Amino acid sequence: MELKSILKQEIQKLKRCERLLKNVKVLYWKKENAVHTIDLYDKNNEDMITRIELRHQIRKINKQINFCLIEKLKSQNIDPKPYMKNYWNEIVQGFALAHNKYKTEDSFQKAFLYDKNSKLYRRFQDCITAGTMRNYIIYLRNYLDYLSTMRHEEALSQAKKELEKDKTNYVKYQEPALPLNWADIYEQIKYLKSKDMQL
Repeated sequence: MELKSILKQEIQKLKRCERLLKNVKVLYWKKENAVHTIDLYDKNNEDMITRIELRHQIRKINKQINFCLIEKLKSQNIDPKPYMKNYWNEIVQGFALAHNKYKTEDSFQKAFLYDKNSKLYRRFQDCITAGTMRNYIIYLRNYLDYLSTMRHEEALSQAKKELEKDKTNYVKYQEPALPLNWADIYEQIKYLKSKDMQL
């Protein structure tokens, strides 16, 4: 490939990165569900980059858990589809409810798990601090380790016991929520970091 062509491709990729990272739309759910545009090149938003990178790690573990759960159900000739959402509800609640108290008994479930009209529906992992994400990753890995030799209920029980040992391990929430296109943004961040390492 000619140098001119390579350079043209790189410039196009960098322009896409710049366009995407300067126009990130995020949800402030405590402020009347307001959507604002933020600039990830701004140093004030470095924490958002960390959260996006941790969210990518969470997604990778989630995929491993899904694979393991599906394999276990299929091995018993059970259709996984009716069970997966409920399993994930139990996994998420196991972490989120371990040490936290909420305004009402079902406020967490309504916000994140059951109400499809909620702006936060299925978005728990997008709304927590980087520190909470790291703890969540540990919890998911423990669950996955136990799942390799146990059924879902037993693995979940063991993972929750590990979690409950640390009484200071509260779930901390953080605004804004990660952007809906965080996975695409992650790819742009990864691309820029790979260029930085090459330089």
